[in-house]
Amino acid sequence: MKKIFLTVLILICFSSHAQGATPAVKVSAVKTPASLKPVYVATKPQLQGQVAAVPPVQPQPVDFGRCSSFFKLDSQKLFYLTLASTNANRFKIDEIQSKSGYVLFTVAQRQFLASVISIDSQNSMLKITPCNNIYYFPLGVVQNMFKYIELNLNTPIEKFGVL
Repeated sequence: MKKIFLTVLILICFSSHAQGATPAVKVSAVKTPASLKPVYVATKPQLQGQVAAVPPVQPQPVDFGRCSSFFKLDSQKLFYLTLASTNANRFKIDEIQSKSGYVLFTVAQRQFLASVISIDSQNSMLKITPCNNIYYFPLGVVQNMFKYIELNLNTPIEKFGVL
C-alpha cells in the first residue's frame, strides 16, 4: 500500500510539474526512503540544444536488454569472475549458490540477482536483475560488473591450498 501511494504521489508531482502547475501535495511532508533519495553528481555545463546524458550513478529506468551479456567463457569461469566482480565493486554478497550458478548481492539497500547461464561448453551468459523487479536503479551496477568481467577474461583461475 505504501509503495502504491508513493508511486501515485510521484506521478502526480511529475505530471503537474510538466504542465506548469504547482503540485497538489506538499512534497516535503512525505518521508522518502533512503533508497529513493536522488544522488547529485557534478556534471559538465550543458551546451544549448544538447540533451544531457544521465550519469550511471543516478537511478534511472533501465531496459531489461542492458541487464544481460554474453561471454565466450565456460559457465564455471564466468561464475568465478562474477564473484570477483561483485567483490571488486564492493557490493555486499548475501548468498552464493554455485550449483545453480547465482549470486545474490546488495547495493545501497537494493538486492540484485546475478545468474550465470550456460549456453554451451564455450559460451555463457550473465544476467543481473533487481530482486524487487523494479528496473529503476543506477545503471552503473550492471555496467561495472560487465566491465570488470570483460577486463579479466583472460585471467587464469588458480586454485589455492586451504590454510
